[in-house]
Amino acid sequence: MMQTKHRTSVVINGRNVAVEWTRPAADELARRPDPLIVELELYFSCLVKKFVHFREDSRGRPTVAASDKLLLYFRPVTSTACSFEVAERLGRQPEMELHNAAVGKIAPKKVSLDFAGGVWRGSFSL
Repeated sequence: MMQTKHRTSVVINGRNVAVEWTRPAADELARRPDPLIVELELYFSCLVKKFVHFREDSRGRPTVAASDKLLLYFRPVTSTACSFEVAERLGRQPEMELHNAAVGKIAPKKVSLDFAGGVWRGSFSL
């Protein structure tokens, strides 16, 4: 059986971003007293990786509202080193945020969120 999805569109870096979340995610959002913050991290390191982090606050970053209980922000970062030793010790490479014209033109095309087994899950495409 196909799950009902909630859909909306937000604007990040001047581009329309489709955001969808499942019925279980909508139910969990409705139970929350505060909005869920979703960080969409594009990580340029030894390889380019995409991460979706679920947070209780925006860590001082501006967000866009997909609903009254769902806020998002996009965060492109790069590693400051590419060392297996450092990555093993820290769990990933040290990072710094990217702020330049090139990354200012990048935005996700679609964000998909779910809540299953008591855990938030998410992905995004570029």
